[in-house]
Amino acid sequence: MARAGTYPIVSEPQQPKPDDLDLRLPGRRSVPADQVEWRATTSGGPGGQHANKTASRVEVVVQIDALPLTPHEKARLYEVLAARITGAGEVTVGAADERSQHRNRRIALRRMERLLSDALRPPRRRIPTKESYGVKLRNAQSKQHLSRRKTSRSQRWDEEGD
Repeated sequence: MARAGTYPIVSEPQQPKPDDLDLRLPGRRSVPADQVEWRATTSGGPGGQHANKTASRVEVVVQIDALPLTPHEKARLYEVLAARITGAGEVTVGAADERSQHRNRRIALRRMERLLSDALRPPRRRIPTKESYGVKLRNAQSKQHLSRRKTSRSQRWDEEGD
């Protein structure tokens, strides 16, 4: 018998989780980790012997044409990420933040996910701002001033021509 104030633990059905190193894309799509190219190199900077001997810097390389995206989304990636795309149509993101290669893999993967999701997000529609009262007033005054100037010119020529 359950005591007062306690509740039985009910486990909800778990959804299958994608592998921790799968590349997750917007719209509940993912690319398996074995289809993503990984490169490990020695990281630069301080760290002494550890930094010189350990290949802890990680690069994630993704072929844009191999991503499960629509042609429109791929074209958007090519347009937005043009400066980051190699001649072979690859996007590369690296991480050397941690001493551990495993942690750098996760960091690089999350950076790639963020880069792709930001690039696929459609641009916000610009809502033009309304002209303020002061701007309208200055424009009207400017028009009146130019109009007076032009009419004064025509009057002067009329007087001299007579």
